[in-house]
Amino acid sequence: MPVTFHPNNPIDALETIIVKENGSPLHGEIDIYRKLWDDLGKSELEWDVWHDLKLPEHSDNFNYYNKTSAQIDFLVLCKYGLLILEVKGGLISTKNNMFYYGRNFNSSMKQNPFKQAEGYKYTLKDNILNNFKNCFFCETVVFPHVDYPFESKLIDSNLLWSKYKASSFDNSIEKFLINAIEYSKNKHKKHFRNYNELSLKEYVAIKNILSPIISDRNKLNTINTLEWLGIQNIEILEGLYKNPRIMIEGPPGSGKTTIAKAFIDKQHNKNGIYLCWNNLLMHYTQSILRERNLTCNIEVTTFFRFFQKLNPSHDFKFLSSMTEDEFYEMVKGTIQRLELEDKLTPYDFIVIDEAQDLFDRGLDLFINKFSGFKGQGLKNGNSLILYDFDQSYANCGRNVSEIADLLTEYYSHFKINEVKRSAQNPNIRKLSSEILENPSIILNEQFEELFPNIKINKHNSLKKVKKHIVKNILTPIRETDSSLIGKDCIILIESTFLQGNYRGDEDLRELLIIKDVEGLNEQNLRGTTNKLRYTSILKYKGLEKKNVFIVVSEPSEINKYELFVGITRAILNLEINIVK
Repeated sequence: MPVTFHPNNPIDALETIIVKENGSPLHGEIDIYRKLWDDLGKSELEWDVWHDLKLPEHSDNFNYYNKTSAQIDFLVLCKYGLLILEVKGGLISTKNNMFYYGRNFNSSMKQNPFKQAEGYKYTLKDNILNNFKNCFFCETVVFPHVDYPFESKLIDSNLLWSKYKASSFDNSIEKFLINAIEYSKNKHKKHFRNYNELSLKEYVAIKNILSPIISDRNKLNTINTLEWLGIQNIEILEGLYKNPRIMIEGPPGSGKTTIAKAFIDKQHNKNGIYLCWNNLLMHYTQSILRERNLTCNIEVTTFFRFFQKLNPSHDFKFLSSMTEDEFYEMVKGTIQRLELEDKLTPYDFIVIDEAQDLFDRGLDLFINKFSGFKGQGLKNGNSLILYDFDQSYANCGRNVSEIADLLTEYYSHFKINEVKRSAQNPNIRKLSSEILENPSIILNEQFEELFPNIKINKHNSLKKVKKHIVKNILTPIRETDSSLIGKDCIILIESTFLQGNYRGDEDLRELLIIKDVEGLNEQNLRGTTNKLRYTSILKYKGLEKKNVFIVVSEPSEINKYELFVGITRAILNLEINIVK
């Protein structure tokens, strides 16, 4: 059955049609155009291919690069679903979580091609073809000229076509496309989603929408709905409360925890569980909830602790060493065992904080079986999910956004954009919004002009860092007439400097054995004594302090996540200490 291209370009004249701005051929797209033409043209299936498809908008929910429109290299339709192909010609390499053109790491890509393709997928799914719930959407990346093994934690190799991998599919790009769809559908099956083949009526309707995409549909979407309605966070909860399953997505300091407290306050005479990501947040949440004189009975724990309690033979070290898939299977096996033993008792309500780090660890299995009735908690349970993808400790190579999107089918979803933390120092918010895209901005010579009131100090050793802490932070805290108070301060340290030693010398944990300085723990978490406390950046995720002092290595793609988490903990003042 012949393949249909949109537009249908003369196959022998592509070098003059598919060109760069300077008129030179785009060889990567040209080669894939011909490959699709040859392989799909021999297929027994019906295929439609759109090249250089321009969409008039971009999904707000998965817009990693803040684009206002989308341009898809190839969009492929068959009865099994839709595939986005993001093509990058020439030689490609990766280093330190970055993609590069060539193999010498001289020319970096501005965008991760897998994130690009994922963003386009959600634009189609959420904005263009949102009425086609039965249509399966899948993203793939194509490196047509890469003839060498390409392994990176940045990619899912099952969604990558390259010259090297072609032999795995008998040199047939059709086999690759079908395999990519089957592989992705199997992942969805784990999360209770199954897709049928598109009917002829659905297939034709999708073609009619995509051919052509109207360039301007005059949508009245320029008004910020939140500004227009004047909705505040608690009012959001009131509006959503009729739906017992709520997902709130929002950046650090946007008030997600405040919503959680209000949600819990409404659970009169009910038994619930509050799941945190880390221990410090767990103990802090426990102390906060104890003070609220709640009428409900709520257990506060971490996801790891919860399943460790159910699997006493597994210690924390063993659980934390599991991959996401291994943890998922452990959750699945634990639930099956509890059901066989008739020991699975659902909670009346569930709250999950920092859910972005739990989505692919069996969180949906947990919600389904530990809430609601008859093991259908996703459909009839009572739960609140709070998350922020930017704070996910490792997004690369994981499908957390995919699972979050699947969960929205069962939840009333709301996205908060307003950041309330750091209102007195908007430069903290400004820096946090830029750090993930450009961590080296901290080394900019004009940093003080760009971000006034944020201090940057550079040190040649950890011993110099210690001297700085004693002189400029600890000494003022000790002075009786100082405005700097220990309980308002926290030192957040990159994990590199807390691993027992650093470059054969003492690490900061050893160097900070000083009077009036102590490591933060569950006992002193809310302590009022005038002492300076420190902990690792990642252990402090979900918490906040008026004055935050960060100690990090030189900013890079490797530590930008820790930088982001550390920066977003500050309410009023921020100081960044860089160790060369």
